Formats: sequence, structure tokens, C-alpha cells
Amino acid sequence: MAYNVDKMDGTKIVVNDGTVNTTDTTLSLVGKNFYGYGEYIAENFVRLLENFADDSSPDTNISGSTPLKGQIWYDTTAGSEEFKFWDGATWRGLPGGGWEQTTIYDTSNNPHKVSILRIGTNIITVANQDGAYNVSGSPTADLDTQAVYASWGSTQIQPGLNMNPDTSSRTYKFVGTATSAEYADLAEMYTTDAAYEPGTVVKIGGEAEVTQTTEAFDPEVFGIVSTDPAYLMNSTTEGVAVALEGRVPCKVIGQVRKGQRLVSSEEPGVARAVSDYEKQEALDWYRIVGRALADKTTEGVGLVEVVVGRK
Repeated sequence: MAYNVDKMDGTKIVVNDGTVNTTDTTLSLVGKNFYGYGEYIAENFVRLLENFADDSSPDTNISGSTPLKGQIWYDTTAGSEEFKFWDGATWRGLPGGGWEQTTIYDTSNNPHKVSILRIGTNIITVANQDGAYNVSGSPTADLDTQAVYASWGSTQIQPGLNMNPDTSSRTYKFVGTATSAEYADLAEMYTTDAAYEPGTVVKIGGEAEVTQTTEAFDPEVFGIVSTDPAYLMNSTTEGVAVALEGRVPCKVIGQVRKGQRLVSSEEPGVARAVSDYEKQEALDWYRIVGRALADKTTEGVGLVEVVVGRK
């Protein structure tokens, strides 16, 4: 007489006498009067302990088998090891504390590993380690890709933490008491007429938005090309990051005392210290690009740490 194995959804798996059922699950279900059943039962226990650990899913690895809804599989694919569960249609990243590791696809059908933070069914944040890309809106895309596209649409997913941009019924923001950064300047992207090195003094003008300074005491001086911005605005815009506030290395010619105010020099893109005469007789605040935070004793061009935007 066959075994009728009940599943949680009320359906049954039939295991006939003298046979091993390897199709209705990813385990080997042994029927009555089957000789050598001990090996199959031992293998079942081992597979369960391992959570079917492999770089291919159990239904792929065990030919002809069928995963059960709620089943756990440990994906050992190098570099993206994670637990996944079968939702009845596909293998998905196992949520842990609201976070789910998964793969979403861009408009060129390239995969991207991300972590998604959900509260209920609402996606709050997508953590991304790849470059910027647009999420696929294809009707054949997998469920996680469709879920992200439903909120992000054609908006780019950027490297780092991406807050849900949906403003139809809610606006997700970062809320906290304070933040800290490894670097020390506030910068914004501006288009330029040439490629400028970090530390270059720039002004508004030229064929693009900004260009390097080319005259001494330039009244149009604007900022300094940043090395590593602590906060970068308009980060997807082409051009260079111009430091507007904070500390940044600056190209300086001639000797400088700590605390001296800096203006543009005749050397393109290079600052210099204000002379005593200029300080007393002709120093206009709008010509100052920043103040030196260190001494410089050489006459040639070198980098000096500067507080940009301070008069």
C-alpha cells in the first residue's frame, strides 16, 4: 500500500511500494518494502543539514526534482554566498531583519547584486555596490526587479544606499542627529572646458561652467577642484568636483604662512598668498579663495591644505 505524505497546503505526495520518489521534492522519499532504504534516509538528513549547499539550486542539481514552497537552499556561488528560499515560483534571497540579498537586472539585462530593505511589502532602501544603472522595466523581469522598478521607474540606482524616490504617498529620507565623513569638504559637480587636477583654482567662465584662473587677483575666483569630497552634490553630472566649503588641498606658488589668505596667481589654476600691501590697501573679500592651514617655505608650486570659502 502506497504512502500518502501530507504537505502543509493539504496536498499529498504519493510514494508507491518498493520505489523511491525523487520527483515531488528534492529529497528521496522511500516507499514500503524498499531494500537499501538506509542510504537514502541518511542522504536526506545530510542534505537537510547542509541546506542543499551548492552553487546550483536543488531542483537544478537533482535532475527531475521539485522544490517545496518555503524550502531553504544555501547558494555557495563564490562571492555571493547566501541563503535563499523557494516562494513557489523562484528562489529568492532570504530576508534577515528586513534586509534581503538578491539580484536585480538593468535595462541591458545585466545582473546586479543588491540588498533590499523592506517594511511589509514596501521597499525602503536599495544598497548597491555597482556603478549607476537603470532598472529593467521588462514585463518578463523577475519579481525583485519588478518590485524595485515599480518604485524607482527609470530613476538610476546609484552606488551606496538608495532611498525609495516614491513621493506619491510617502517620502523616504535619512533622519538622524548627525553624520560624519572621512573627508572634509563640501563639493558640487561643474562642467569644465578641460580636465583639471585636484587642487586647481577655478572661476566661473570659459566655454563650460568653470575654467581655471589665469590672472592674478582674479575677482571671479570661485573654488578649488576637490580631491575626495566628503559630500558631493549633483554627483551624476559630468565635469569636476569643485570644493566650495571645508578643507581641501590647493595648488599654491611661493611661500605661505599658516592663516594667510589666498588669491589667484598669474600661474594658471594656482593660488598665492596675499601681499602685505594688498592686505592693507586693495584686498577685496570676493577675490579670496581660502585660507592656508599650513606653512609653505618653497617658492615653486606645491599643495597646501586650505580652508576654502573662508575670508
